[in-house]
Amino acid sequence: MARRREIPGLNIALLDILTGALGAVIILYVAVPKGSTQKKEVEARATIAVQENEITKLHAQIKSRDELVSEMQKIVLELEGENKRLKQRGEDQEVKINSLASSASQRSGAEKAIKPNENFIGKGLPVDVGFEFKGKNIVFVIDVSGSMVREDRIGQVKAGLKMLITSMPSDYKLDVIYFPGKMHSPFQTLWNGLNPLEANRKTEIYNFLLKLRARGYTPTRKALTYALENYKEATDIVVLSDGAPTAGNTSKEADISRLLLDISKLNKNNVRINTIGVGSSFLKNKDSKAYVFLQELARDHGGFFFGF
Repeated sequence: MARRREIPGLNIALLDILTGALGAVIILYVAVPKGSTQKKEVEARATIAVQENEITKLHAQIKSRDELVSEMQKIVLELEGENKRLKQRGEDQEVKINSLASSASQRSGAEKAIKPNENFIGKGLPVDVGFEFKGKNIVFVIDVSGSMVREDRIGQVKAGLKMLITSMPSDYKLDVIYFPGKMHSPFQTLWNGLNPLEANRKTEIYNFLLKLRARGYTPTRKALTYALENYKEATDIVVLSDGAPTAGNTSKEADISRLLLDISKLNKNNVRINTIGVGSSFLKNKDSKAYVFLQELARDHGGFFFGF
């Protein structure tokens, strides 16, 4: 009976070693590439996160700029609307002035026919643009403070006065005071006295008005006091202003009640003081200090009070 031959060296221990080595190779083959891939994925995700953050910032910047552009467009539209309103208001004012001047020319012939003893005694003399004055010696006191630049109020005053003075006969005597004056002075005068309205005098007034510029505050007291103390022949004072008086040429508000009382005491010659309020805001707010002051000033001295 033949004996089975054993294979030398091949046993279970050898198989275990081979199997373990093969497993190690497989693990290395699988594990090493996998670790490298995960690292790349992490780096890629970090890069994407940074890019997404930058994109978010860009979107925020674009949105902010769009909002800014939108606001600027709104401002432009508002300015265009305000410009149209101002233009229309100027055209309406010009039509009104022309209408008043036309009706005034029709009345001028009738005025000449009135006898001296029937010259509207106690009622004032009719002026060609619809205002009623006490007499023919008139001092215009014009506010040229900084706020008069709004809505071109200073321009409206110049145009209105030019039309008024153009229609006045030569036997009227005038002077013009504006406040505040130049070089920090509280007021400035044209002639420092009343002069008859001859043709050359009217031209002087037009040139004087043309140079007026809005600046400073509203030292109304100084201008009114000077007019009452230095124009003894004056029958009327006409104040054109858009704001409440200030304490001198400063931003401090004046005591309106005290000012009204002092002006009443100072007006010993019973000069008629007339007032004209300037600007759209003036008429809208009848409780404002500016409105109350001009209304009470005219009422205290028998004058007319008008706003435009």
